[in-house]
Amino acid sequence: MHELAIVKRILDLALDVSEQNGALPVARVAVDVGALQNVVPEMMSFAFAAISHGTNAEGAAFEWSEVPAEVICERCETSFRPDAPIWVCPECGAGGGRVVRGDELVLRSVTLRE
Repeated sequence: MHELAIVKRILDLALDVSEQNGALPVARVAVDVGALQNVVPEMMSFAFAAISHGTNAEGAAFEWSEVPAEVICERCETSFRPDAPIWVCPECGAGGGRVVRGDELVLRSVTLRE
Protein backbone atom coordinates (compact mmCIF):
# COMPACT_ATOMS: atom_id res chain seq x y z
CA MET A 1 0.00 0.00 0.00
CA HIS A 2 2.05 2.93 -1.24
CA GLU A 3 -0.85 5.23 -0.38
CA LEU A 4 0.46 5.38 3.19
CA ALA A 5 3.86 6.76 2.12
CA ILE A 6 2.19 9.31 -0.15
CA VAL A 7 -0.22 10.42 2.56
CA LYS A 8 2.62 10.69 5.10
CA ARG A 9 4.34 13.20 2.81
CA ILE A 10 1.06 15.12 2.30
CA LEU A 11 0.53 15.23 6.06
CA ASP A 12 4.08 16.48 6.60
CA LEU A 13 3.49 19.30 4.11
CA ALA A 14 0.17 20.23 5.74
CA LEU A 15 1.80 20.30 9.17
CA ASP A 16 4.57 22.52 7.77
CA VAL A 17 1.90 24.98 6.60
CA SER A 18 0.34 24.84 10.06
CA GLU A 19 3.67 25.57 11.76
CA GLN A 20 4.42 28.44 9.37
CA ASN A 21 1.13 30.00 10.44
CA GLY A 22 1.43 29.89 14.21
CA ALA A 23 0.49 26.22 14.59
CA LEU A 24 -3.11 26.80 13.58
CA PRO A 25 -5.04 23.53 13.28
CA VAL A 26 -5.50 22.06 9.81
CA ALA A 27 -9.15 22.03 8.78
CA ARG A 28 -8.90 20.64 5.26
CA VAL A 29 -6.35 19.18 2.86
CA ALA A 30 -7.17 18.99 -0.86
CA VAL A 31 -5.21 16.98 -3.42
CA ASP A 32 -5.42 16.26 -7.14
CA VAL A 33 -4.75 12.60 -7.93
CA GLY A 34 -3.98 11.54 -11.50
CA ALA A 35 -5.80 8.46 -12.75
CA LEU A 36 -2.44 6.93 -13.71
CA GLN A 37 -1.07 7.16 -10.16
CA ASN A 38 -2.49 3.72 -9.35
CA VAL A 39 -3.66 4.77 -5.92
CA VAL A 40 -7.00 4.26 -4.27
CA PRO A 41 -8.12 7.72 -3.13
CA GLU A 42 -10.44 6.22 -0.52
CA MET A 43 -7.41 4.44 0.99
CA MET A 44 -5.60 7.77 1.03
CA SER A 45 -8.50 9.29 2.99
CA PHE A 46 -8.45 6.40 5.44
CA ALA A 47 -4.66 6.60 5.84
CA PHE A 48 -4.81 10.37 6.39
CA ALA A 49 -7.37 9.97 9.18
CA ALA A 50 -5.25 7.27 10.81
CA ILE A 51 -1.85 8.93 10.70
CA SER A 52 -3.06 12.45 11.49
CA HIS A 53 -4.34 11.25 14.88
CA GLY A 54 -2.60 13.24 17.61
CA THR A 55 -1.31 15.92 15.22
CA ASN A 56 -2.47 19.41 14.33
CA ALA A 57 -4.32 17.82 11.40
CA GLU A 58 -6.42 15.42 13.45
CA GLY A 59 -10.02 15.59 12.27
CA ALA A 60 -9.14 17.54 9.12
CA ALA A 61 -11.11 16.78 5.98
CA PHE A 62 -9.13 15.02 3.26
CA GLU A 63 -10.56 15.90 -0.14
CA TRP A 64 -9.35 14.57 -3.47
CA SER A 65 -10.18 15.14 -7.09
CA GLU A 66 -9.27 12.62 -9.76
CA VAL A 67 -7.49 14.02 -12.81
CA PRO A 68 -8.36 11.91 -15.86
CA ALA A 69 -5.58 10.57 -18.04
CA GLU A 70 -4.88 12.34 -21.30
CA VAL A 71 -2.39 11.05 -23.86
CA ILE A 72 -1.06 12.45 -27.13
CA CYS A 73 -0.34 10.00 -29.92
CA GLU A 74 3.31 10.29 -30.94
CA ARG A 75 2.49 9.34 -34.52
CA CYS A 76 -0.42 11.65 -35.40
CA GLU A 77 -0.53 14.04 -32.38
CA THR A 78 -4.16 13.18 -31.58
CA SER A 79 -5.07 13.84 -27.95
CA PHE A 80 -7.19 11.12 -26.34
CA ARG A 81 -8.24 9.67 -23.00
CA PRO A 82 -7.19 6.05 -22.75
CA ASP A 83 -9.83 3.68 -21.48
CA ALA A 84 -7.73 0.53 -21.26
CA PRO A 85 -4.30 -0.45 -19.90
CA ILE A 86 -2.93 -0.67 -23.45
CA TRP A 87 -3.23 2.71 -25.15
CA VAL A 88 -4.30 2.73 -28.78
CA CYS A 89 -4.84 5.97 -30.65
CA PRO A 90 -8.47 6.21 -31.78
CA GLU A 91 -7.39 8.14 -34.87
CA CYS A 92 -4.46 6.19 -36.36
CA GLY A 93 -4.34 2.98 -34.30
CA ALA A 94 -0.77 3.51 -33.03
CA GLY A 95 0.05 2.09 -29.63
CA GLY A 96 1.34 4.10 -26.71
CA GLY A 97 1.64 7.84 -26.49
CA ARG A 98 2.93 10.68 -24.37
CA VAL A 99 1.14 11.41 -21.09
CA VAL A 100 -0.10 14.99 -20.86
CA ARG A 101 -2.28 14.68 -17.76
CA GLY A 102 -3.21 12.03 -15.28
CA ASP A 103 0.11 11.13 -13.69
CA GLU A 104 0.20 14.01 -11.22
CA LEU A 105 -0.25 14.02 -7.48
CA VAL A 106 -0.62 17.62 -6.30
CA LEU A 107 -1.30 19.09 -2.89
CA ARG A 108 -3.79 21.69 -4.08
CA SER A 109 -4.52 23.44 -0.78
CA VAL A 110 -4.28 23.36 2.97
CA THR A 111 -6.98 25.20 4.90
CA LEU A 112 -6.32 26.20 8.49
CA ARG A 113 -8.76 26.97 11.33
CA GLU A 114 -8.43 30.24 13.15
